[in-house]
Amino acid sequence: MKLLRTGGEILASRVGQAGVNALCGLLIARALGPVGQGHYSLTVTAVLLVAALANGGMGLAAVPPLRQGGIAPRRMLRAQAVWILLVAVLIGVAGAAAWRLGLDAPARQHLGWDPALAAAALLACAALLAFDIVFYDLLALGRLLVGPLTNLGRAVLHLAVLATLAAAGALGLAGAVLAYGGAQLAAAATAAALVFRERRPGAAPAGPEPGLRRVIGRTLRAGWVGQLSSVASLLHLRLDLALVAAWHGAAAVGVYSVAVLVGELLWLLPNALQPVMVFAAGARGGADAGERDRDRLAARAVRIGLATTAVAAAGLALFAKPLLTLLFPPAFAGAVPALRALLPGIVVFAAGSVLAGNFIGRGRPAWNTQASGVTVAVNVVAGLLLIPRHGIVGAAWASTLAYAVGSALMVARFRRVSGLGLGSILRLRRGDFLSS
Repeated sequence: MKLLRTGGEILASRVGQAGVNALCGLLIARALGPVGQGHYSLTVTAVLLVAALANGGMGLAAVPPLRQGGIAPRRMLRAQAVWILLVAVLIGVAGAAAWRLGLDAPARQHLGWDPALAAAALLACAALLAFDIVFYDLLALGRLLVGPLTNLGRAVLHLAVLATLAAAGALGLAGAVLAYGGAQLAAAATAAALVFRERRPGAAPAGPEPGLRRVIGRTLRAGWVGQLSSVASLLHLRLDLALVAAWHGAAAVGVYSVAVLVGELLWLLPNALQPVMVFAAGARGGADAGERDRDRLAARAVRIGLATTAVAAAGLALFAKPLLTLLFPPAFAGAVPALRALLPGIVVFAAGSVLAGNFIGRGRPAWNTQASGVTVAVNVVAGLLLIPRHGIVGAAWASTLAYAVGSALMVARFRRVSGLGLGSILRLRRGDFLSS
């Protein structure tokens, strides 16, 4: 596995995606202001959370059988399509029932929803669910660069729609959410078409192929515990938005979301290595030497992710104020101290981000769930202590503490299963950046 070459190619596509996403965020923030930006951020968070809960692990649990040739790609894709359609219908029915029963008051008050915006959020949720599932199929089939390129195309389409709406003076909250959902839908359709065209037949067991119900049941059983990691990860990434909203209102959420948007751009660096980890660790188990090679590759990826993220964070901390002043209106000036408080945690969690891919590839996504659960607990406790008094800066420090604890747990787990010493995992080596 060519770690630096493949990771570099993925990083290049993700840097482009991040730049486009940043422009999208800038357009939305300028058009909607702090309160509208807060409503938008909370709406997208709700969409992400519902999609993660509905996912059931249908994507990540497909990695080992697809990677090892245990099922044909088209068969897995059909089973996933049935699941996506089923849960999308259930979400829509539940949402309509809640609206008719008058249970929509929280959504109207805290998210600024009306029926049109709720429908746009439903579209975004279904499309995001589909893309998140099929994205793992692409990784399992070795299409490591295709997924990031599809994400880049999604971001470009999102920006194009937002720019068109802004030029027409029609970029409101509903339009921003609809643009987000439409871009997700286009990316999901593209990814599904690529998987369907995959000619690799798989090494299906003797006899007839398993029925779709059996494939769905087997995949859900293997994946639901691991999917809880995505839910917990999302909670510890976005729960602070809800806590900020509870004590300080939507405008504070809007300002804080800008700090989060800019800070999380740094995760492009370790996240570019994550698909390589999923693919490399998902290979069929072999000799001890092969296992050791994969562990050493993962440790090297951790070191590279930590080092590059730390260097980028130091530069961002130094230039945070002029950068945010240049890009965002004065109403968002409070994002600067929050961003600086977030950066230490973002650096430390680079190790956890890389190892998450390794754990998924090993078929052990539950290890991610365990670390994420502890991270959420730390984030809640620290947030309740810090956010009421210290606002968005307190939220940032609570997140930093949570990231540090979660990443430490994941490194400790990897150390136990790999047998590598802590220095072997974390201490940067001269040759880490010299060979691919």
